[in-house]
Amino acid sequence: MSDKSKSYFTIGEFAQLFEISKQTLFYYEKNNIFAPKLIEDNGYRYYSLDQYFVFEIIITLRKLGVSLKEISTYVTNRNIDSLQQLFADKLLEYDVQLELLQRNRNNLRVHLERLQQAKEIRCNRITLENCEEEYFVADDFSALQGSMKEQVKLIARHNLPFAKNEIFNEYHMGYILPQEDLLAENYLAITRIFTRISYPGEYAKALIKPKGLYAKIATPDGYHANYKSAIKKLFDFIKLNELEIIGDAYICQLRNYWATANPDEYVTQIAIQVDYNN
Repeated sequence: MSDKSKSYFTIGEFAQLFEISKQTLFYYEKNNIFAPKLIEDNGYRYYSLDQYFVFEIIITLRKLGVSLKEISTYVTNRNIDSLQQLFADKLLEYDVQLELLQRNRNNLRVHLERLQQAKEIRCNRITLENCEEEYFVADDFSALQGSMKEQVKLIARHNLPFAKNEIFNEYHMGYILPQEDLLAENYLAITRIFTRISYPGEYAKALIKPKGLYAKIATPDGYHANYKSAIKKLFDFIKLNELEIIGDAYICQLRNYWATANPDEYVTQIAIQVDYNN
């Protein structure tokens, strides 16, 4: 047995130690992360025995998601303080990821509950419900009377923060009819578009839909022009039961393009905050 075979691993032998391919070792060499100790003129590559321990560090750090650049820097300048800082940084990163996963998990639970409610809700039936406060993000929607293209552009602008955010949101959109227009029976005077969110800290301009008593109706009419009839029914119910409108009307899609490709299957819920006349 030659001295070389006693002191070095061939590329095949070294790859076998970690049950990886030779191509993986070529990849690390190409990216200046880990190179053979010896490359002969004929291209044969040899790894020294101590290189086993260095590569062990590399593949373990890769499991933790450490970047190649960070690995290269650390392997070249190893010390206990650097290792401690590297692990601390990665732990902090995991904590952030876990928080994100937990929020997305909770948001999925909320959306599953809403989907079940959308399946069970009865249309054209008016209810009075005590509701907890909810959070939402709202933007101007003054293009309601404009072209469909202008409306879609406003919707896209409103949805962009949700699309870019890592926090899951099903774009559960709705529209706001101000109290003054509701009282004046200007039922199509929608001024804002909104999306419900689960946590007020998720977005910079989060608003609150107040806690309280709401008169609600669900309608299968999924188009703006058809909201008028449902709002009128709700308005008449409020008058008949001697209730007082004390807030805006929230027109929220319970079943939209996420749940069906057929607009005729859309379901919209209209909720108006009310109180009993004293």
